Amino acid sequence: MKKLYILFIAAICLIGFSCNKETATTQTSVMNNLLTNKNWYLDYSITEGLTSTTPVVLKSYVGQSTYFITYLKNGVTQDSDGITGTYTVELINGQSQIHMQLKTSNGNPFEVIYNIISVGESNMVLSKLISGPATKLYFTTK
Repeated sequence: MKKLYILFIAAICLIGFSCNKETATTQTSVMNNLLTNKNWYLDYSITEGLTSTTPVVLKSYVGQSTYFITYLKNGVTQDSDGITGTYTVELINGQSQIHMQLKTSNGNPFEVIYNIISVGESNMVLSKLISGPATKLYFTTK
């Protein structure tokens, strides 16, 4: 009876772990499908900071309708500033992220990681933590 109980517990664990992998794969696949082969135009960004007594929200429209980024199905990304590279959509600790390995137009490499707050057919919100408060970037496909 004890062996049957252990076998039953092992089967439940195996099924549970299998479901988690499928969910993560499905989630990143859906995110990839929503991201790819579109020009994502930066509409505005919001940075929340703190002063000595009150929170401050800084909303910026710099680059509105002139800056865009494109994620291609083959894992390549390019933007209107001439920056190119590769990207992957990953699920890290329950958070969907875009990991990008990029090169400037001069060939200098750098890495950027965005948390995906939301992505749909024509709207996307990403969060980037540089040093200090996080900045949320709001994109549309126009």
